[in-house]
Amino acid sequence: MRFRIQHPKLTLKLSLEPVDRLHIHEEVIESALRRLVEEIRADRVVKHPVIVDEKTMVVLDGMHRVAALKELRCRLIPACLVDYDNPNILVSSWCRGIAGEDLGRAVRLIEGLGLEVVSRPLEEAVGMLGREGVVAVVVSNQGCLTVHGDVGDVKDVYDEVKRMESALRSGGYRVEYLTEDDALRMARSGRLLASIVPPKVSKEAVRRVALRGEVFAHKTTRHVIPARPMFLNVPLDWLRMGYEEANRLLYRNLSGRRVRRLPGGTVLDRRYEEELYVFE
Repeated sequence: MRFRIQHPKLTLKLSLEPVDRLHIHEEVIESALRRLVEEIRADRVVKHPVIVDEKTMVVLDGMHRVAALKELRCRLIPACLVDYDNPNILVSSWCRGIAGEDLGRAVRLIEGLGLEVVSRPLEEAVGMLGREGVVAVVVSNQGCLTVHGDVGDVKDVYDEVKRMESALRSGGYRVEYLTEDDALRMARSGRLLASIVPPKVSKEAVRRVALRGEVFAHKTTRHVIPARPMFLNVPLDWLRMGYEEANRLLYRNLSGRRVRRLPGGTVLDRRYEEELYVFE
């Protein structure tokens, strides 16, 4: 029994799914997990569903909620099941914007990891992303560099990106996560010292890594979904019930509530680019 929302571009299926059936694909940050566990424990509800590929039960968005509910000993989790093969669901990557002084020193920190850095024209460098041995492109208003290393698949690439990020933070640089368009614009204009642009991750790679029990580095994928359900506000008590009983309660509850559809760009707890279905 699943509550369905039919959006013009995809179907959203809302249900309570066994936590142990889910496969996360990105690592969990301990400090963020601790905050979320305390928030859920205080609220006694889970506000928003995780987004899950119905075919494989790979979690596309909501890794920390999965970990938090496991820690809180919940059997079930609010989930929005989607068809990940739907072409309207897009997956892109997060770039790393670097703020600080002295680009040469930043490059030396990267080279200190055993990676090779080569100066190239921007168009050529970006065209090399995804090729064997290419970890990332570093863009600044001084030019463009390719970073090369001994890497296999795209998970290995993001392990190296994580090492670069860690080395730069340890060296006193500030690192923020940006879309590719923002990262390139801010680096080329000089608003940032530089931006690290990694290759994109395919849907197949997301599934493959998750199903073999591994995880990408934090902030690897950026999933863009046409619409997102919000504020289901599922009581923790329901998440400790049996599957059938809990889903009957959820379906009855959602059927009796008003749903407000909000456009992309709406700001709630943060800015959401996708359309929202807000349960009231």
